[in-house]
Amino acid sequence: MSNTVLVIDDHPLTREGIKKSLSLAEFDCVGEAASSKEAIAMIALLNPEIITVDINLPDGHGLEIVLWARKHSSKIIIIVLSLDNELNLIAGCISSGANAFVSKSEPISHVISAIRSALSNPAGFTSSQMVDVLKRNTHTGLLTGRELSVLAHLDGPESNEQIAAAMFISHATVKTHIGSIYRKLDVRTRRAAILRAGELGLI
Repeated sequence: MSNTVLVIDDHPLTREGIKKSLSLAEFDCVGEAASSKEAIAMIALLNPEIITVDINLPDGHGLEIVLWARKHSSKIIIIVLSLDNELNLIAGCISSGANAFVSKSEPISHVISAIRSALSNPAGFTSSQMVDVLKRNTHTGLLTGRELSVLAHLDGPESNEQIAAAMFISHATVKTHIGSIYRKLDVRTRRAAILRAGELGLI
């Protein structure tokens, strides 16, 4: 069964192009919206599994939809699209709960890849500029002090239980910190986290 998609963009030609490409990729485009108000109503009505959200809408900012949609559903896949690819905007997408950011200057195949990546790894975030965003954030406190402490333990053979004991925190807290580290660094494994942290100068 195909995943359902709602396309949110105020330009009819853009909506049609996205819908056609997603349909060819075997996604089920169940609806479209041209404004923030219409988008929220359609999300509530259709409960789509995936939404593509244009940042610039006539009655509001796309990140307002992202925030609302994420509160509405923890599982919905949110792909943000914009001609503006400023790093601050991409960082805002991450903090608002989006799964990916794709510049409208990129080919539609990047949107499809971002959706598939989010479906396979809902906790991650995808953007072609992710490394630049992470480098920017190293100067504004990408990881908290406690997360940096947990990160240091990930470079060894210690289990989560052993890390918890060494840090005098609960096993559940360690798992929470590791999950946060993975999302912020856009990785899925301990080894990848250490390698990315090294690239960014965090360790």
